[in-house]
Amino acid sequence: MENRKKPLNPAIAGFAILALAMLFGISFASVQPKIQLQNYSVSEIPASPGHVIALTLAYKSIEWDNCADTVSVQLSTPYPFSIQGPDTQYVSTLCLNDSPSKGTFTFLLPVDSLAQTGTYQLTSVVTYEKRFSKYTETNTINVRVGGSPSFTASVSSSNPVDVYPGDTAAVTVTFQNTGSSLVETSRAQFSSGSPAVEVKWAGSSQETGQVQPRASVPATFSIEVDKNATPGLYPIYASITYADELKATGAQNFTFLLPVKKKADFGAAPAQDTPVLIASSDTEVTIMLNNTGYDTARKVKVSIRPRFPFSTDGTVRYVDSIGPGQSAPLLYTIHTDKDATAGQQVLGLVIDYEDQQGRQFSDSVDFSLGVRQRTLEETAWDYWYVGAIIGVFLLITIIRRIIGLFRKKK
Repeated sequence: MENRKKPLNPAIAGFAILALAMLFGISFASVQPKIQLQNYSVSEIPASPGHVIALTLAYKSIEWDNCADTVSVQLSTPYPFSIQGPDTQYVSTLCLNDSPSKGTFTFLLPVDSLAQTGTYQLTSVVTYEKRFSKYTETNTINVRVGGSPSFTASVSSSNPVDVYPGDTAAVTVTFQNTGSSLVETSRAQFSSGSPAVEVKWAGSSQETGQVQPRASVPATFSIEVDKNATPGLYPIYASITYADELKATGAQNFTFLLPVKKKADFGAAPAQDTPVLIASSDTEVTIMLNNTGYDTARKVKVSIRPRFPFSTDGTVRYVDSIGPGQSAPLLYTIHTDKDATAGQQVLGLVIDYEDQQGRQFSDSVDFSLGVRQRTLEETAWDYWYVGAIIGVFLLITIIRRIIGLFRKKK
């Protein structure tokens, strides 16, 4: 029989060939090209909303003997990014020994101005060919959008809308977070820049809490305007302090001008020649109504509001108009009660009027009148008619007696 050798196991043969190749430094040609993303860079870290950033991708061919042909790099972006220009860039070939610049691809990415803080995933896909075969590599790129809270503030409402001297008003300020970062906690504070306008302590400081990016939060505070305040613009100071999602703190200050509008104001006093009123008597009294404000009052309607010990006929008085600094006399008949206490006693006036634009207002003002009790002579004089009757009766009696005596003598 013929001796035949057994064929060598293919696996063992392959291993032996590989070992010999390694031993003698023999290398084999690669089957296909290979492109890898070596690194990437972003021109702004973190990217700011409203900016345009440059994303640079560095690719490299890693097979020494197999260049990649018809190489294309395509970038896909989620909101808030977009791509300025084409989303795909090309190079004809890419080989191991090519300069780094040949495998560098730069994309310009506008960041939406309303973007919120966070990390966003972009996708790059490199496609290349070799001998009619196509290959693809996909990479995920993380780009962070940063920023910080930033506030604007505006007066959104006032109750009442028009503020006059002597008024109390509730004013609402809206703080708008125009930044891209979440505000975890915030606090609003208010103060006045003039002693004529007081910010009431109960609303001068308020917790306004969490504020989302691009969202707003209102804060309402109460003010009181001094009755003698001059019409004009008064500064109100507002501030908001906050901590963002990274626990960084910040503060912003704002100044508002509160318009205090002019209007009529009133005072009242008896005319200079007014006598002291006497208990249990009626007296005609002239009351001077004075416009102490800064605007003309029109269609003025005045009602007297008597208090003990006074009473009146209750007649309403009318005045066509009273300009600033002007006065109008009002004549009343006032009865003083018999039990009135001597001294200054108070009455009041209720004044309804319109300004020059037809807006209606109401005001009230008090004034005092002097009162005294009657003297004995005045009290006795009150009963003169009794004395007169007694005198007449005595006179008649005397006359009758004289007549009687005269008749006896005859």
